[in-house]
Amino acid sequence: MSGRPSVAERLGADAFDTDATPHLTLSDAKLCATCALRPCIPVCPAEVYHWEGERLRISYESCLETGACRVACQTLGNRALLWTYPRSGHGVQYRFG
Repeated sequence: MSGRPSVAERLGADAFDTDATPHLTLSDAKLCATCALRPCIPVCPAEVYHWEGERLRISYESCLETGACRVACQTLGNRALLWTYPRSGHGVQYRFG
């Protein structure tokens, strides 16, 4: 045992100051619903995206702000995801290297 914290333990130390205004939205839900690959789901390390029936549910409150979902959607998906940084003072605060 190395004594090094696991990835889950390190991520659990992060703090989130959630804004009431989502920083992750869709330009068109129909584009998202017809996306064949749905690349936003596997690239998100925080599991922010989940399908509920025919609708994508976005849990922006736990976003780690890597931007991987935006790149995946723009290059492999239907370009429906609108990703911006949270407003100043909101979002993730990393607390463990």
